[in-house]
Amino acid sequence: MNRIELMQAARVGTYMGIAAGLALATAVAGESVMERLQQDAPNNWGKWGDDDQVGALNYLDAEQVLRGVAEVRSGRTFTLQVPMTHGHGPVFPGRTPPLHFMAHDQGMYLSGKSEPMPGGMKYSDDVAFIYLQGTTHVDALAHTWYGDYVYGGESPDSTIHGHVHGDVSALGEYGIVGRGVLLDVGRALGGENGRLAPDSCVHLDDIKATAEAQGVELEKRDILVLRTGSIPRFFDEDADTAWDAMTEPGLCYSRELVDWLDDMEIPNLVADNLAVEKVIQEIDGETVLIPLHGALMRDLGIVLTEIAWLEELADDSASDGQYTFLFTAAPLKMVEGSGSPVNPIAIK
Repeated sequence: MNRIELMQAARVGTYMGIAAGLALATAVAGESVMERLQQDAPNNWGKWGDDDQVGALNYLDAEQVLRGVAEVRSGRTFTLQVPMTHGHGPVFPGRTPPLHFMAHDQGMYLSGKSEPMPGGMKYSDDVAFIYLQGTTHVDALAHTWYGDYVYGGESPDSTIHGHVHGDVSALGEYGIVGRGVLLDVGRALGGENGRLAPDSCVHLDDIKATAEAQGVELEKRDILVLRTGSIPRFFDEDADTAWDAMTEPGLCYSRELVDWLDDMEIPNLVADNLAVEKVIQEIDGETVLIPLHGALMRDLGIVLTEIAWLEELADDSASDGQYTFLFTAAPLKMVEGSGSPVNPIAIK
């Protein structure tokens, strides 16, 4: 199968469509491709004990919290979640945006189906159906894998009917707090509109060049917040033609990048695209889907936060020159879940 056929299969908006796309990717790339790419690559299994559930978040100790607090200067806050709007929002193919329904509202009183409570009080109530990765979200460490193991060397059987190892509730229990650094590669490398072009790869040299252009020094255990300018394209007036989930720009796999992230002890990567990385990548003549999910989450335990909204933070940082801040996020404690909605906050 060629690249176009792979993309067409992956675009189908059903479970069957995404399963076909991933199966097709496996047929093209195969587990052996990831195993070959990651042969002798760094691995953090057992680094924090046999029962470790939070991976590189272990780097975010009290010292890192205080280092983040030290970046607060003005007290300005920026929330980084996209709006959760009924039936509308950027999601990976195969998922649907949040569906929001009113279970009880003024209509119940107008129709005579409900009466005010004693004393006259009335109320509204609502319910939502949402993919846990159907908005700005954090991935559980066992969310993706290759070969016969998820993060920590556990069997993929541990994901059946819910994650009994590496679930997102462990990340929610730990919390994510530290020194955040915005890397606005969209503005640094993307031209006049401040956005990277579709299918653009972000490499390690681009990360370093962006940090240098911003005048910021990257430090060990920083939470890296990557702006490509991709998600805002979904909300453009011509979003249907301008935005494509399968051609979003993002990080691209290289052993150099993986080794650098490991050496820098990066706990959390946050990005304004669907997967942090470019979804479809060509590596050594092979087509591979989301290889960095395997290299970073499965092997290093680096937590990924996807579909972040970074526009106001980026504009403010470009204005005042401060690209560092206190970053805080708390995934929902969805027991046995593979992901969780989150509304990260950057405090400058």
